[in-house]
Amino acid sequence: MTHFPPVQDSENDPRAELWVRRLTIGFCLIAIVLGGAEAWTSRFSMNPDGVQYLDNASAYSAGDFHSALNSQWSPLYPWIIAAWFAAFQGSPYLEFPLVHLLNFFIYLLSVAGFLFFLKGILDRVPVKPPAIKVSLVLIAYSSFLYCSLDFTNLAYVTPDLLVSFFAFLAAGLLLRIEAANASALVYIALGAVLGLGYLAKTPFLLFGLLCLGMAAALGRKRHRGHLVRWCPAAAAFAIIAVPYIWILSNAKGRFTAGDSGRSNIIWKVNGVPYYNWQEGPSDNGVPIHPTRRLSSNPAIFEFATPIAGTYPPWYDPIYWSEGSKIVFRPADFARALFEQIRLYAFLVHHRQLPLIFVLAALFLLSQDRGRIFAGVLQFWPVLLLGAAPFAMYAVVHAEGRYLAPFFVLLWTTLMAGLLVGINGSVDPRALLSIVAVAAALMFVEAVTASLPEIPAPRHYEVAQRLQSLGLKRGDPVAIVTGDLDYLWARLARARIAMQVNFGDSSCPNCRRNPAEWEKAKQILAANGAVLVVAPCIPGVVDQPGWQQLGATGVYAYRLP
Repeated sequence: MTHFPPVQDSENDPRAELWVRRLTIGFCLIAIVLGGAEAWTSRFSMNPDGVQYLDNASAYSAGDFHSALNSQWSPLYPWIIAAWFAAFQGSPYLEFPLVHLLNFFIYLLSVAGFLFFLKGILDRVPVKPPAIKVSLVLIAYSSFLYCSLDFTNLAYVTPDLLVSFFAFLAAGLLLRIEAANASALVYIALGAVLGLGYLAKTPFLLFGLLCLGMAAALGRKRHRGHLVRWCPAAAAFAIIAVPYIWILSNAKGRFTAGDSGRSNIIWKVNGVPYYNWQEGPSDNGVPIHPTRRLSSNPAIFEFATPIAGTYPPWYDPIYWSEGSKIVFRPADFARALFEQIRLYAFLVHHRQLPLIFVLAALFLLSQDRGRIFAGVLQFWPVLLLGAAPFAMYAVVHAEGRYLAPFFVLLWTTLMAGLLVGINGSVDPRALLSIVAVAAALMFVEAVTASLPEIPAPRHYEVAQRLQSLGLKRGDPVAIVTGDLDYLWARLARARIAMQVNFGDSSCPNCRRNPAEWEKAKQILAANGAVLVVAPCIPGVVDQPGWQQLGATGVYAYRLP
């Protein structure tokens, strides 16, 4: 295998360094502006997972660790949110903008982590001609902007931006360890980053173990005494990760490092329902303590106790589905694999084709393609880290926000390896022309992604109008399922205690609904609900006593 030694700083071409510095300054300014625009336009938006993270942060702030310790939602993001909110002590109606401001600062951390990673890549590519480094940073910057602003997206109140930050730091530290000049502090920093990454999101535990394995392999090959450096890295990782695993396992009465992976297999692969699972398929087990079914026609479920949160079935879905088990049905996993392959193809085809184009064009223009493969393999630790999530999620479930930083790692290292391989064999003007076109197209996509059309925040008006009807903090309410989220309940500090399903809300002739509503009304009132909140469902909200909440398309009924 051809070996390409790292480029020393003393050999740097001043022209290349000047252009890289200018592009970096420009990139930082653009990243700040686009990220700020995305955070601003989405400041009133929220997502169901975000409600649970806010609820979790509130539980930690109140010292309610029994409710806070949750094997579905990782703790680091709620801890940061709790500390952030404690510094402001604002109105509940300011929570959503405040958490988006926090997301913006976490996004800036991910920018810094990405630059740290890219510095490790730039130190390993040729310095002449200057077009090589300039081409690399153009592709790296444009891929980061697009993937961060579209796939991760500051509108999502999730820890995915934190995962991006830790993924970039881990990749950068691995590169420094691979270069054989890493101090013990670099190893310790790697262990700490991997441990914090696990606290940010449970799947990072597997990435952490993978990175520690690669660090051990790299150290053994590069220098003596690698165990003296590697052991503190493993210790730093364990010091951060093991106490939380121990506390969580004690709280749940069984060993667990987090149940999100297992639960996603049960839900996404085996097809067990997310909410109000009562039974079936039979080989997936039987829930030990499901939500309580009060009626079948209409379907009414109650879940006021013992789980806290705005919407208890999703605040701790592991509790309600306890007793479920994974069943390895080949057809289920084959279907999941096919769906994930379709998703991966869509994510690449959806606005990332310019990156495919530039890699393919430069590969075809190269005169020595064997050297290109050797150049790419030079970055194998980062390539493996970038590819691992795609393999891990392949038979379960993935979303673009899970994969954003790993796309950036792959695009950047593939481009770096290709440029190392074609060193000087492609005309610099042709190289820059191809790269500039691809980078410009990706920049346009990033701008488009950062300024999405945000729907009107009807949850604010719903919360305000419900409070004007007498809804108080902590009041139990019932929701009628349909195209209605429960974001308003977090703003009003209400607790959703029951859920009603009248079937297909688009039914043009729902003759049974009036009679079912009369039955539901009595059951809900008998079980303590104060209000019923529903979308526009014919045969229900047109019955006496329902009130339309302004122009929101949402209706409320005050129970006696």
